[in-house]
Amino acid sequence: MEIMVRCELPDEPGMLAEVAGTIGKAGGDIQSVDVVEHHDGRVLDDLLIVVDAERGASMLEQLAAIPNVDLVHAGPSRGHPGDAMTRLAVSLEALLTGQAEADLGLTTLIGGQLRASSAELSDREAAPAASSKTMVLDVDERVLALTRDYRFTDTERDRAEALLRLSLLATGQPARTSAG
Repeated sequence: MEIMVRCELPDEPGMLAEVAGTIGKAGGDIQSVDVVEHHDGRVLDDLLIVVDAERGASMLEQLAAIPNVDLVHAGPSRGHPGDAMTRLAVSLEALLTGQAEADLGLTTLIGGQLRASSAELSDREAAPAASSKTMVLDVDERVLALTRDYRFTDTERDRAEALLRLSLLATGQPARTSAG
């Protein structure tokens, strides 16, 4: 099975090697590593890992046991390295050509790129409050609310803003946005 693991660890030589070694000893194969952000001497990494279903839970337990490493999230992967760019290009093409209905395209594109567990357009009055795990983006008279069970980083919030501006331009709507 393929899983995406987000972990936070000290930004020190050898720490990623220790994480990789633990994954390898547990039978996991790292397909990619994406550095999400650096902050206060720590780094947040997303790792795409292929591991047998029988070994997956044990591997996660071993990762969580590494001192100073925080296992932020583990869940199903959303594709192989490079697939995110392919999904982005296909989604934008669908919006530009009218193959995708604008609202569905917008929620699918931005929600998928940010690994949101839900992405919903709603009236402002019905929108949830913004929090570390809920991002709220202004879209015309409505809002796009993205949620997941781990925090959105500042970098991801910036990425969501850029994707929203691009999506709105692709569909001929004004590109004024503001993330909460």
